[in-house]
Amino acid sequence: MNNKPSGGNFQPRLTLTFAALTVFFLFAVNTVGFVDTETGSALGCGHQWPLCHGYLIPPHMGLHTLIEFSHRGLVPIATIFLLLTSAMALKLYRRVKEVVWLIVIAIAAVLMQAALGAIGVLHGDPPWFLAFHFGISLIALNGAVLLFLVIRQLRRSNADVRSGNYQLRKDYKDKRIRRWTWITVIYIYIEMYFGAYISSTGASKFFKGWPVPTESFKVAGFAMVDDWIHRSLALGLIILSLMLVRMAWQVRFERPDILRIGWTLFGLVIAQALSGAYIVLDHGLASFLVHVSLVSVLFATLCYLALQVLPDSRRPLEAKPSRKSPSEGTAAKV
Repeated sequence: MNNKPSGGNFQPRLTLTFAALTVFFLFAVNTVGFVDTETGSALGCGHQWPLCHGYLIPPHMGLHTLIEFSHRGLVPIATIFLLLTSAMALKLYRRVKEVVWLIVIAIAAVLMQAALGAIGVLHGDPPWFLAFHFGISLIALNGAVLLFLVIRQLRRSNADVRSGNYQLRKDYKDKRIRRWTWITVIYIYIEMYFGAYISSTGASKFFKGWPVPTESFKVAGFAMVDDWIHRSLALGLIILSLMLVRMAWQVRFERPDILRIGWTLFGLVIAQALSGAYIVLDHGLASFLVHVSLVSVLFATLCYLALQVLPDSRRPLEAKPSRKSPSEGTAAKV
């Protein structure tokens, strides 16, 4: 009896395609949202939502209105693709805990992201609120990214999900990397919040000099404290990523995939630090987009590592015991 998902290879391939499109549109939502914030276009439609200057589709659009309206228009498209992907993934892989939980996380974060956007338009966006919005947007994107990666892994392994005949992750002996990976996830989220907060206050355009700012505390005020915290956290992230690579090296024979992800993570951390220098030297939209895009990819890579170091959640179905009666067993012995 064939226990593999129905629909042959078409349904898994279609689900994977929709998952990829979901990632693409959520990345587009975030990118346009970053442009929206950086260019001061958040109120390009006024203090109105979901209408824009009193219209569903405004007849005349300036640059700020176009940016804000594009951001709003991409959100429902990404949400529709996420819901379609979720429905198809649940039909095929509802027994896989990772699929179920990633769907819950992605949908909850997308809905919260949309709600925060509406609240910000109607009631204003203080810097702490914008930083929080940025953090939720990264959770939404990474929920979709991890969902895509898990679906691709299940499809490539030709997983027999219904019978539990599949394996997402192999076991390994040194469990320290699991603990330190999740510590790093929390750490980088805090670092990203500080970076988003500094950007939202406009202080990032004020500071010069890298790797340390050249301004004095008398000139910069308490913004100097935030900037130093952010730069110090970035240095700490480099140290943590090196630690993860070292621990991944210890399990390289059992889990070479962990080592590959670890080296990728370290490379992205260095690239992020260099993009931070690019922002300080350039203070332009291009450098800002490079930096936040690298942060998005870096966070996704770290979250994927955090997923890969977890124990395998597979629960294979146990073989049913024989229902032979005692008399049948006795007769067999005679």
